Amino acid sequence: MPHEIAFGEIYGPPLLAVVTLAYLLMLMVTQIATKLGWYKWFAAPAIVELSLVAIFTVVLGRFIAFT
Repeated sequence: MPHEIAFGEIYGPPLLAVVTLAYLLMLMVTQIATKLGWYKWFAAPAIVELSLVAIFTVVLGRFIAFT
């Protein structure tokens, strides 16, 4: 049985909500890292941001169940 999130009559996959939360969490972590001066140590900041989104997506996907 497929699981979907319904916003009125618009249906979306649960992964879309998880990726959105992961992206917002990545933005917060990036802002904190920038303010603390850690961001200057990354050779490829775009790859770090993409990796953080992937990591947060997996972690959130494991703990958030949309049933």
